[in-house]
Amino acid sequence: MTTLDGFAPQGLFAVLEGAALARLPQQRVRRGDTLIAGGSGADAMFLVQTGRFRVERGGVELAEIGAGSVIGEIAFFTGKPRTADVIAARDSVVLKIARADYDALCRENPDLARSITAELAERLAATSARVTPDPSRPPARTFCILPGGQAPLPARFVPELARVIGAHHPVTVVTEQSFREALGPKADPAGGEAVAWLNDQERRGGIVLFVAGPEASAWSNAALRQADQAVFVAQSVHYTPPSEIEKIALSILPESQRRLVLIHPHRMQRASGTGRWLSSRPVFLHHHVALTEDGADMARLGRFLSGSAVGLVLSGGGAFGVAHVGVWRAMEEAGLPIDIVGGTSVGSAMAGAIALGVPAPDIGPRVEQIFVRSGAMRRVTVPKYAFLDHKVLDAALREHFGDEPIEDLWLPFYAVAADLSTMEKRVLRRGPLWEAVRASSAIPGILPAFFTPGGGMLVDGGCIDNMPFRDMHGLKTGPNVVVNVQKDTSSPIHVDYASLPGRADLVKRTVMPFGKRAPRAPGLISTVMRSLLVGQGATHRGLNADDLHIRPPGLTGAGFLAWSQHRLFYELSYKHATEEVFADLLTSDDPAKAALRRAAGLGPVRAA
Repeated sequence: MTTLDGFAPQGLFAVLEGAALARLPQQRVRRGDTLIAGGSGADAMFLVQTGRFRVERGGVELAEIGAGSVIGEIAFFTGKPRTADVIAARDSVVLKIARADYDALCRENPDLARSITAELAERLAATSARVTPDPSRPPARTFCILPGGQAPLPARFVPELARVIGAHHPVTVVTEQSFREALGPKADPAGGEAVAWLNDQERRGGIVLFVAGPEASAWSNAALRQADQAVFVAQSVHYTPPSEIEKIALSILPESQRRLVLIHPHRMQRASGTGRWLSSRPVFLHHHVALTEDGADMARLGRFLSGSAVGLVLSGGGAFGVAHVGVWRAMEEAGLPIDIVGGTSVGSAMAGAIALGVPAPDIGPRVEQIFVRSGAMRRVTVPKYAFLDHKVLDAALREHFGDEPIEDLWLPFYAVAADLSTMEKRVLRRGPLWEAVRASSAIPGILPAFFTPGGGMLVDGGCIDNMPFRDMHGLKTGPNVVVNVQKDTSSPIHVDYASLPGRADLVKRTVMPFGKRAPRAPGLISTVMRSLLVGQGATHRGLNADDLHIRPPGLTGAGFLAWSQHRLFYELSYKHATEEVFADLLTSDDPAKAALRRAAGLGPVRAA
């Protein structure tokens, strides 16, 4: 059986071949139908031949299961009732394995039981390794390309998309014309023969692009029902409301299975008007694509759809955040693309600058202007809402990041904040960029919270997730570079508590600098910053095999607000990334570096 990076045969598919599979009863499950009901008996388990399923309990989605995986094996082996519902997320085909079939297969193939046990152990290990639930999901294998509004697809769009996806995985394009050439002009796209033919396109391996027409025809409906994701492709110049086929897609596919591509005639500094498209077509991710000669935007879209997109995740860490820029520069020089960027706290500010396209050498001086020269971090106020006056910082952030919304950025971006109104994490992906950076960096007690029109009270994202790679996992599959500049605060702090001066003594020592000095102890800001990181010492747990975790050295001996040392932090991280992390990029056996190499086209892209 053909193996393919990202789509390698799993579980039973890895050990069973033609004759054994042919004996198993095949069952078609339509989108939205329940394959397994929670509480029911476990007389069989199922092998997903094509399609995708959601695992739910009490209306909460627990996981997604894709082609090649086993469903219901735990209850099957334990003999206990099912613990969750399993619902088809798209039209799917499964093979039913009853008890007698399983026993017969095991007699014929001793590796079968070991294969199922290994898959089950891998799932349990991945689950137990997570500090918090990870929204990762299996790569999408089938896409329905939908014309947006009344405009047809650009003639070159699908061929070019197939070409760039083909750089990473085999790809098949299925149009109504190719469907009717195979089955006849009067074939019913919803009929049994048609469904078998459509499923066969997926079983051949790789990625399938089903191309729908602009009308809500039988073919377009069948293409939609066959897709893991719908891709709305619209001309950005003139907004148009959703067509009938788009409305059908919006009604039968959840937001997590919809993405939007806005086509632009040329590359401008920023896109515009994206919010209106997103309001009428809610999607989990959108892409701006200019059909230019260099093909950079289309290549990025191809990496997303092939499960090869490269993400950059930037942690919080105060003034040490400038070190993120050194790693970014090293990635560019190594030939690694960045397809999406996100961060927490100062990481959101660095990610925002990268998404804006600010050159690496210019980011450090901008940081100095915002945090040092403007005096934003020295403007003490009456401590009613916070220790510092936020007005100067807000003005500086607005000047450098602008009022334009995040959704108009060419490079996808997100920032993480903690919402004290709901006591939950907020992932910010819409609205003015400067506001997202401000909210994600609102150190509690030092700066006022950022209040949203919807009633949110947002503070520093480091309070809840200082290294938000799980949010990246939820947006895409593929390799990520996760940069951690969080200062190591695990060393003991020896302070004679009894020597800490009271108010009067402290004022006296402050106005008489040549007198007895106050003992060396962490100050207000240092204490607050340390408090944000309590319980996050193992934030790297839960990283995937293709997540490259980088922790630049030399970030010691300076405080969280040592913004004036930005050049030192930048140069140290750049040197480390260039001479140590990426020096062996082309030869390393490290899974993350190998995945980055393949995504960038710097090495083999297909398994042998």
